[in-house]
Amino acid sequence: MSAEKIVQKQVNAYNARDIVTFVSCHAEHVELYNFPENIPFLVGREKLKNVYKVIFEKSPNLNTKILSRMKMGNIVIDHEEVTGRKGVDRSIIIAIYEVENGLISKARFIREK
Repeated sequence: MSAEKIVQKQVNAYNARDIVTFVSCHAEHVELYNFPENIPFLVGREKLKNVYKVIFEKSPNLNTKILSRMKMGNIVIDHEEVTGRKGVDRSIIIAIYEVENGLISKARFIREK
């Protein structure tokens, strides 16, 4: 599966709050980072599942809208508007996804302040 297709599958699962499909889009040892940190705030599928399961359960109106997307090789960069997340009305982020072997291996998030 191409980098863009796996990222879009992950976005669709996020919007559907489908934890099984969402987690399946990520590598076993996936790493998530908040820019500009060099230490991941989340490592591994199991941790990803535990964290996002709670987010999905507590945010019935969760939705991300892709405002724009760029891709180069195995890198996909999305400019996203996230709404409906419990505790946050609206947030704008840039998500930089790195895909290896058809799965998201790393994601870095730049959040609007």
